[in-house]
Amino acid sequence: MIEEIPGDLLQWLRGFYCVAERGSVTQATVAMGREQPTITRQIKCLEKQLGVTLFDRSAGTMKLTAEGKALLVKVVRLFDDVQEIRDEFRKELLEYQGRIVIAASHAIINSFLPPYISAFLKTHPKVSFHVEGSFFENVYEKVESGEADFGIAFADSASSTMECHDLFESGQKLIALKGSPFFPDKHPTLKQIAAAPLILFSRTGSTEPFIKKPFADEGLTLNTLITHNNFLAVKTYVSMGLGVALLSDYVISKQDEETLDIYDLDRYFPRRTVALLIRKRKYLSPAVSAFLQTIKPDIRFTK
Repeated sequence: MIEEIPGDLLQWLRGFYCVAERGSVTQATVAMGREQPTITRQIKCLEKQLGVTLFDRSAGTMKLTAEGKALLVKVVRLFDDVQEIRDEFRKELLEYQGRIVIAASHAIINSFLPPYISAFLKTHPKVSFHVEGSFFENVYEKVESGEADFGIAFADSASSTMECHDLFESGQKLIALKGSPFFPDKHPTLKQIAAAPLILFSRTGSTEPFIKKPFADEGLTLNTLITHNNFLAVKTYVSMGLGVALLSDYVISKQDEETLDIYDLDRYFPRRTVALLIRKRKYLSPAVSAFLQTIKPDIRFTK
């Protein structure tokens, strides 16, 4: 027999989830559309119901305790199951609707996603999208926590808790203003690249070390002139003749080929696979599943 459960427990758990994900009651109030005292009361009621302390408040922050971390994993799975129950019994009346949350780098958002989102919205106008642009390292976190329905990032850095569905391979390109004096031939050496003024597409995590490794292996130091975390700005500086840049090939457009010299660097950098990332055993709404199949028609979801 199922024991009696307080009627507000799901709301308490939802409040806990929002605070845990944002690390702040104030930020959770914005996400939930609730007053701060309401969410504070939800957390206290939940802690009393469970008999544990879920947050360490000693430093004036809402940091999860060990019990809080364990509960967060269960809460994410619980709300996946609740959503699955709701959709299962609305199937016959259900037209694709609801919000699809995607986490990806700004470069992926700009160069890869637009045609898929545009085509999907034309046939499913009741669906809305929230696309969260971030560093790849944050993409993995949002997928892991369930904050995003899925992410798009490099497969080789994904954790074992995620399914990876390969989309395409990416290689490194070297770009310079057409006719620039930096490279006298079509096959620049690492030494020549290191000597040129570099507009470095710099980000936290694994990307910058990936760029620097081949040079470090040869004992070379990059001549970094400007660092920037926006690939469009990097291309702007290069088009002004200020220096050269190393970028993933998927951010290079046909229009760029008109003004820039573009050099293939596969001989120096290993190609990387960009993939759809989905947390294992995550429930996917009908709209999310349909959109993923738009991007990758042969995708097969594991249970």
